[in-house]
Amino acid sequence: MKKLLLISNDKIFLTYNNLSSEYNDTLNIIEGLNKFCKIKLFSRISKLNLTFSIKLKKVIKRFSLISIFKKTNQEKINIFMISVTPRNFLFFIFLKIFKKKVEGFVYLRSNGYIEYKVKFGLAGQIFYNFMIRYICKYLKIICVSKNLSFGKKYYHVQPSELNNQWFRDIKYLVRNKPRLLYLGRFRKEKGIYSLISLTKKLIDCKITFAGDKADFIKNVKHIEFIGTISKFTKVINLIDAHNIFILPSYTEGSPKVLIECLARKRPVIVFEEIKHVKQNYYGVFVCKRNEKHLKKKIKFILKNYYNIQKAMNKNNLPTKNNFHNQLKKIINEQL
Repeated sequence: MKKLLLISNDKIFLTYNNLSSEYNDTLNIIEGLNKFCKIKLFSRISKLNLTFSIKLKKVIKRFSLISIFKKTNQEKINIFMISVTPRNFLFFIFLKIFKKKVEGFVYLRSNGYIEYKVKFGLAGQIFYNFMIRYICKYLKIICVSKNLSFGKKYYHVQPSELNNQWFRDIKYLVRNKPRLLYLGRFRKEKGIYSLISLTKKLIDCKITFAGDKADFIKNVKHIEFIGTISKFTKVINLIDAHNIFILPSYTEGSPKVLIECLARKRPVIVFEEIKHVKQNYYGVFVCKRNEKHLKKKIKFILKNYYNIQKAMNKNNLPTKNNFHNQLKKIINEQL
């Protein structure tokens, strides 16, 4: 069985074979790798259970820094790094200093250039460029979109948490009034402030925000805030209760919530900055980031709702099993 050192910047609560995290996609990656690899974990440590949790079939342990000094410098370490962050980058440098052979993969799930520019301006973009170029000199790229490969050789995966339950009891509802839904993290780069501003003047439009803590949203009149939902059955019910999903992000790789809404036959609106996520999917509509065009797009979707849902039956959506098998094939062939 192949051995992997999994590096994540996320906080993870770990006891024996039980894991929890604030990010379900991180747990999905670990669950997939755990099926065919012996994993050691290097991440931020949480002492409390977090929002999302899984139980693994095989036990994983945390990686001890002391172990680097106990073994010979010649021993190779295979790593699987989830995203390029300053913490992950510094740990990688540490490994390179004390271990002569460090190989493996870096998993890119969003455009760090845009994220760091939105958060920190040009300096952030320059710093991210330095980190990603250094890491990609030594690690193979696994990414969720061609746009994240920076022109280098890469291995493409389609992350998904869809199982059979997502495709059962689909409700083909048509409503005259728009009921918009945003489900995700409340971060600057996710376009939350932009969405609040764009939807303020939409008449007879109800919008629901579901996600992590966001006190500033609770005081916005036209928005209903319901907090984080961790059970996927409740996520299904939430999607079913709305007729349009809106994804306002400035940067996305392959958003899982998009394919989840398509699985429930709910049209999705994205803005031009992430038009690449549309791919060949039916039911995804690209909109300009202004109030006039958003109104026009919503009106078109509601007017043609039945035909749009009917066309969405043609979508070939990736599943959780597909994603885990993709990871297995890449790692078995390259390590």
